Formats: sequence, C-alpha cells, structure tokens
Amino acid sequence: MRISSSDKELLLVCLAKGLRTFGFGSVSVILALFLAKHNFTSVQVGAIFSATLIEDALFTTLVSLFANRLGLRKVLLWCSGLMMLSGLCLGFASQPWLIALAAVCGIFSPAGFEGGPFAAVEQTIIAREISADKLTRAFSWYNLTGFAGAALGSLLAGLCFARFAAIDQDAAYRIIFMLYIASSIVMASLYAMLPEINRPQNSLQAQSPTKDQAQAESGKINFLSVLADKKAGALVLLQGLDAFGGGFVVQSLIAYWFYMRYHVGADFTGIIFCVANVLAAGSFLAAPFLATRIGLLKTMVFTHLPCSIALCFVPLMPTAQLAGALLLCRSLFSSMDIPARQAYTMLLVHPDDRSAVAGMTSASRAIAQGLSPLLSGWATMCALSGMPFVIAGTCKTIYDICLYCTFRKIPLESASRSRNRQTATVE
Repeated sequence: MRISSSDKELLLVCLAKGLRTFGFGSVSVILALFLAKHNFTSVQVGAIFSATLIEDALFTTLVSLFANRLGLRKVLLWCSGLMMLSGLCLGFASQPWLIALAAVCGIFSPAGFEGGPFAAVEQTIIAREISADKLTRAFSWYNLTGFAGAALGSLLAGLCFARFAAIDQDAAYRIIFMLYIASSIVMASLYAMLPEINRPQNSLQAQSPTKDQAQAESGKINFLSVLADKKAGALVLLQGLDAFGGGFVVQSLIAYWFYMRYHVGADFTGIIFCVANVLAAGSFLAAPFLATRIGLLKTMVFTHLPCSIALCFVPLMPTAQLAGALLLCRSLFSSMDIPARQAYTMLLVHPDDRSAVAGMTSASRAIAQGLSPLLSGWATMCALSGMPFVIAGTCKTIYDICLYCTFRKIPLESASRSRNRQTATVE
C-alpha cells in the first residue's frame, strides 16, 4: 500500500513533534530544581522562565516573518540545531551566568510541551496538505503524539531522578539533558526527510490576487495587515489571555510548587505529569467526534471551561496525592480544545495568512505566558500560597467566556469561500 505524500509529511511531522515534546517533557520536570541547585532563588527561577518564554515569542515572530522566504524545512532544521546546542550548554555548564544565558536564549519549554517556532511552521505544513474536513483529525493525531512524547519524557526523567539522584544528582541531571540532545538530533533527521515546501509564486498570486505582489515575491509576511483583520486580532489577544493564565501553572513551576508545598520530588511529579499527558493524549481522539457534532468553537469552550474552574481548587487539597488526583481528572478534558483550536485558527483566516496567524498566536501565547512565571515564582516563595492556580483558573475562565461570545456568530473563512464557489458555479 503506497502512502500519499500528504500522509507521509503528516507522519514525519507527528514523529518529530513526539520526539521534541519528549525532550521538553523530560527537562521540564527537573529544570526548576536544576536552577535551584545552582543557588537561583524562587524569584530568579520565575524571572528566567519569563525571559525564556518572552525570548521564545520574539524568536517565533521573527522566524514566522521570514519562514516562507527561508524555506519551512530549513527553518525546522536550524531550530533543531539550536535545541541541541541548548541541551549541551545546560548539561555541561557550571557557571550560574552561563546556565541562565543558555536557559533564556536556548529552546526549552518550562511548560513541558511546546517551545520555539516549531509548532507554527508544522501547523502551516499540515494545513496546506490536509483538506478542511480532515483537519481536526489530523491535528488530533499531531497533538496526541506530542503529548505521548511529553508523557514518556516526564516518566523517564522522574525515574532517572529517583534512581540516580541519591547517588549522584549531577549525573541524573546530565543524563536527562543527554536525552534532550539525542531527541533533537533524531528530530532533525526526520525534518531532513521532508520536501522543501514552498508555494510557487504564480500559485500564490492566483489564489490570492488581492495580496500585495511584493509580499508574494519576497515570501515575507505583513503582520500589521494580518492583525488589522478583526477576527485574527481578537483571536491573537484572547490566545494571549489564555496563555497568560497558563503561564502561572507551567509544568516546571507545578513541580516546584509540589516540592515546596508537599515536600515531594521529581520522582512523584514525574509520574503525575506522565499520567496526565497520557490522559490528555487520549482525549485528543474525542476532539474530532465532538467537533463534528457540536462544532469547533463549542468543542473548544465547553471542554475547557470546567478545567479552568478546577484549577482554582488544586491548592485546597490537603495532600500531594489529592492535588495530583485533581490534576489528573482535569487532564481528561483540559487539552481536548487544542486540536479544535488549531483547526479553527487555520480555517478562520485566508490560506495565505495561515503562517502569519499561526506565528502571531504562538508569539502572543509565549509573550503572555512569559509574563506569568515571574509573578508565579514570587507567589510560590510561600509554600502555602495557592495564588498561581487561582489566577490561572480565573484568566482561563474569562478567556473561555470571551472566546465564545466573540466568535459564536462569525463564520469560518473556509465556509465562506466554499459558499462563494458554489454561487459562482450556479451562476
């Protein structure tokens, strides 16, 4: 049975996603503890995470601006090399200033799931190759492999830390960073198998004759014109609000909070994160089913809102086991909106604006998420403080309500273009 080119590219992208999140998931379990071991305070850890996420947003914006000109495959390969270099620096550096510099300027994910411009470029590739009716299913498998990789990375990091930390803590950290480096190398080899994806200029102009010709020829994106679109602008801002709330409870800071509040280490939180990611990955399979029956927007909001409210109750749990159990229950539904959100974003805007909007939403989420850990690190200084969870739950609840009220009457771009084609055929 011969695999189509679109299926092959989807398979390569999904496998690369799984390897990347494996590395991100493994490092996120120990990153805050690694920084604390090198005498960084809670506020400094939060500040480093904030700087990391903000730098990530700026880098993602810059890459999205020139991705079409440089070539999507080349961008992915260069970012893989930077990810490998980041792991080398943290794995073998000993000076605090060098560790901080590597954490900020490298490609890491304190949230344990995604970082760098990879997702924006990959989503553009998937949206170009997959038809609109199959897009949610494609993004479900894409995110399922991502969460499966993150779950495995979290589990192995927790087991590695439990096995070696008592003997040689430095060796435990170094093994985890070596896994991170290895995942980036294999990921680069998968990207090398992708064809160079560049839309021909004449095709670009034919599909979008109203676009500026200079933009088509240069492959450069005009973000201001994209943001001028009320749909795209509102989506970018709301995504930022959701990510701002999520930044208070990134995986690394949750592990740190469990350590301060309940005095449990990476061996406990690593298993919790592993199971949570497995449950979240399984929920992706239900997303296409729900989206087909109630629509993308309702799938996004109705599955995400209860999980947002549940965050506020985590700090009320008296034991680490109960707090972990609540997080696991939440993970059954908290990520079901991700494939629906990605498909909705791609279908809401014109195809020629997809890479721009994907880059802007990723950058908006990273910038907003980058502001949160600094405040969360300060709040976490008090072991009994549950404010990071309360603030996160409140912001995410407001996001859900505003998202539904804003977009419930706005048609998707793909549906509008389909109706226009049908009208033209009748005429």
